[in-house]
Amino acid sequence: MIDFNEKVTIEKAEKFYALRSELEAIADKICEKGFDNILFTSAGGSLAVLEPYSYMMKSMSKIPVFTEIPAELMATGNAMVTDRTVAILTSKSGDTKETVAVAKWLKERNVTTVSLCGEANSPLAEVSTFSANYGEAHPHDLASIFIVGKIMFNKGEFPDYPQFADELKNIGNVLVSVAKAAEETGKKYAAMFEKEDKEYQIWIGSGMTWGGTYSMAMCVLEECQWLRTKSINSAEFFHGTIELVEKNVLVAIGMGEGLTRPLDERAVNFVQKHTNQLFVFDTKDYELPGISDKFRWMLSPIILWAIYERAYKNLADVRKHTLDIRRYYRRLEY
Repeated sequence: MIDFNEKVTIEKAEKFYALRSELEAIADKICEKGFDNILFTSAGGSLAVLEPYSYMMKSMSKIPVFTEIPAELMATGNAMVTDRTVAILTSKSGDTKETVAVAKWLKERNVTTVSLCGEANSPLAEVSTFSANYGEAHPHDLASIFIVGKIMFNKGEFPDYPQFADELKNIGNVLVSVAKAAEETGKKYAAMFEKEDKEYQIWIGSGMTWGGTYSMAMCVLEECQWLRTKSINSAEFFHGTIELVEKNVLVAIGMGEGLTRPLDERAVNFVQKHTNQLFVFDTKDYELPGISDKFRWMLSPIILWAIYERAYKNLADVRKHTLDIRRYYRRLEY
């Protein structure tokens, strides 16, 4: 398997689980202080990885939640943002300009901010009310669950949270199992690019899997691979994008196991009739050792990303285009 180390995956997962007590303590402090709503905001792919937890709260909780793109929030404001707002932000580098800027903007308005950073003592951490450094922990995209899950538990809206959080001790074994099982699918996807690139591809997702599917299309295929890609929510697919499906157009659909699955199935049923290049990445096809069935839908974004990872790492190898090449991002001023 290209760029995969089972031992390292387990070790990073253990570091992820070790964040639990620190993040739950932050959640407890937030609840003790009191709040009116929760804002999820970050730039680019970092906002995409927060999307599932905004969706999860909207599905399970009466706590008002909303997401904002930092640049737009600072340009227009939002009447829901008050000193009774809790904002959750994340940045792998800890110095993403727009994310640091919005954290400062929120601080000026006495908003309680919680940042998840991949670097210690970062600019984002310095301007946040609470901050946790996840370092090499993985899957760090799941770290928010220890905050929002504990908040909902404290509010009496997620009574199974302790069991769910306990089962996350198994996440390393889960990721190893999924990666191994997804390798052949990843190779088949990448093989489609061995002779020539696709002029255009469509990626579809929804609900808990939408953020990851959007991130796969934007952060990996567009930013890292320079491939022309369209991402669309399956709930919106039949309003415009449907007309671009043709025989040789590659369509990939990321399916989870939550309430929006029927929307994905509807898209699959249509697309398979109109193109010979349909790829379905389905979390339901994979075993999750140590995870109860009732929690599978909550982990679908992490499981789907583990599946996508095998696709894009094989793709980078087939195209001889490494994932760290950029023409503009962090190379030019804009």
